[in-house]
Amino acid sequence: MIPESVVILGIPLDNLNMDETVDRIFSMVELYQSDQRPRLVATVNVDFVVNTLTWRLGRIRHPELLDILQRADLVTADGMPMVVISKLMGSPLKERVTGADLVPRLAEDAAKRGKSMYFLGGRGDVAMQAASLLRKRYPELLVAGIDSPFVHIEGEKLADAEEADQEIVERINDARPDILLIAFGNPKQEVWFNRNRSRLRVPVSIGIGGTFEFITGSVRRAPLWMQRTGLEWVFRITQDPGRLWKRYLVGFLKFGLMVWPAVLYYRYMRLRYVLFHPQETQPSQPSGQDFREGVCLNIISLPGRLDTVTLESLSEPIEKALSGHSNVILDFSQVSFIDSTGLGFLIRTLRSGERVGCEIHLVGVSSKIRSFFELNRIWDLFSKNARDRIDEVIKYLKAERRLPPFYYLLTRRTEFTVLDLFGRLDAQQMAGLDMTELKNAVSGRDCILNLSHLDFIDSAGLPFFFKIQKHLVNSENRCILCALKENVDQLFRLTKLNHLFHIAPDLLAAEQMLKKTT
Repeated sequence: MIPESVVILGIPLDNLNMDETVDRIFSMVELYQSDQRPRLVATVNVDFVVNTLTWRLGRIRHPELLDILQRADLVTADGMPMVVISKLMGSPLKERVTGADLVPRLAEDAAKRGKSMYFLGGRGDVAMQAASLLRKRYPELLVAGIDSPFVHIEGEKLADAEEADQEIVERINDARPDILLIAFGNPKQEVWFNRNRSRLRVPVSIGIGGTFEFITGSVRRAPLWMQRTGLEWVFRITQDPGRLWKRYLVGFLKFGLMVWPAVLYYRYMRLRYVLFHPQETQPSQPSGQDFREGVCLNIISLPGRLDTVTLESLSEPIEKALSGHSNVILDFSQVSFIDSTGLGFLIRTLRSGERVGCEIHLVGVSSKIRSFFELNRIWDLFSKNARDRIDEVIKYLKAERRLPPFYYLLTRRTEFTVLDLFGRLDAQQMAGLDMTELKNAVSGRDCILNLSHLDFIDSAGLPFFFKIQKHLVNSENRCILCALKENVDQLFRLTKLNHLFHIAPDLLAAEQMLKKTT
């Protein structure tokens, strides 16, 4: 069954209480034995949201972090504001599950189950202190290792991050932990895991921020009544007012500007549905596999309302359709109301389809439903495969060439080479890329890297550009990047790498730059 999750500003939060979260994590530990897929658990609070998004629709502050959170295997609400907003959006989360509460519970259960934990990160020796305290509390706890390295996610040091990370990863893998606690802080811990996911041999990794400090008592937690009423931030400010008052004030202001349009629009949609659609519309049964014009389809008609009431009846037919490895079409033509649980269901369905190689297509999405997608920052996930009619999907599928997630084309001009990049350049694609072959292909000439068709890049993909540039410079050739899409350009700026490369607005400008320096 597709897990229930609630979307808040594009981030799907799993609707679990503490006991369910602990059980889910240990079930993922067991699942690793069969599929060998490292999994990520993220604990999200307002600070995460503010670091990820901006108040402007269509502009993302940290594209990589948003992508990581949308693909994470489990995401908990680490903060009462997330729980409060979920209630205002009509999909109340059961409770908040903070890293500070989760880690001791995991340690207790790990001791009972004979599972080991690795403590990574934290300031000074706080990881060692936290491990020692948990060992005293739970004597049977297996501590696989403790390490507090400094890792880089920005600047020139990124060029050597792959080698530096390898030493850390080897120490972790040699210890063979069941659970890896990563305390580098947000977003460093999530980015570090993401770029090393393919090399880590750990069932579950959890980004826990400053949890070690809470465990050791070096940072005090608010009284329980303040935690439960959502006033923990007030207590935190009193502990360090000079540093924290501005952070919390600006953070909550930005969060409010981002989330209230989605909340108000949800309430408008709900009121409109109650007034004009008093009868609940049940989903029609899917037709199963349907062959149209030689294309295998699974068409699932969605009900008038897409929320907790109707999702349970949709899970089985959608999972059946995905197991058939055919193209799945979700027909939105009857949908006039959707809540944040429905959005979470769609994101989880999309990710499930990606894992089994099935495309999810949306048909007949109304302007009102699309506006709700946009206000919740998830329309970009579905827009590529959204069509007005089923016959348009068939036409697209018949004309589509199955291309890899990332590929490149090399064109030799008279005086230089153009390397066009396509698709998604992430950690998974980098792991299977033959850089030696590519460097040989661009050798001996100036090169323009055209990024106009590069849809996404993460920090694991950035070494691609370092390696190409270094290879060309060593042979006294020039390297110019051009036509960066907004999210790609944003990552270069976030990582402070934009000044290390010659970047042109388009291919023509890049050609002119080469001519001027000839």
